[in-house]
Amino acid sequence: MSLWFFIAMFFYGFNFGWDEIAPNKYLGYMMGGVGELIATFLVVPLIHRVGRRRAMMMLHAGASLIFLLAIADVKIGRDWTLESICCLFGITLVSCCFTGIYLWTGEVAPTSHRGFAYGFGSGAARVGSFIGPYIFNNLAPITHRAVPFGGLALASLLCVLSSFLLVETGDKEIACVAADVEARRKGYRYRL
Repeated sequence: MSLWFFIAMFFYGFNFGWDEIAPNKYLGYMMGGVGELIATFLVVPLIHRVGRRRAMMMLHAGASLIFLLAIADVKIGRDWTLESICCLFGITLVSCCFTGIYLWTGEVAPTSHRGFAYGFGSGAARVGSFIGPYIFNNLAPITHRAVPFGGLALASLLCVLSSFLLVETGDKEIACVAADVEARRKGYRYRL
């Protein structure tokens, strides 16, 4: 459920931080919405092609690289910075992850436990969604620019590890009872 926490932290941090990130908040919100729309159409074919685990690992690794790139203080044009551009790409990757975690949670948990898994994930996401805007709006102005983005990059790398440790469910039947989950895990080998 750490994935739910971190993905919501990234997602709501971006969505409530466009005032601080983009030079024009209206353009920032519009471009963020376009990024989310692109993510909606990008993630399903990606997950179908490479699988849930690999897709989530690639998306989180990409987000981590984007967060690290955003640390550099580089002006692009008159108003835009590398941070603004990176955040626009970051919201696209994080939106892909949000869509993917909804799909994956329903497949990891058996039918008898699925409501609990979604409820627990949603609760973790709510805590993350409170912390995300704090990082972008309150922590960023009072610390060095590397602190929030470096922390987000580290958190995204933790999501890569968490995604690696979960079971690939794309080629399996949806589990109905806990015994089905145990049978799925039996003999499972972690491979990239």
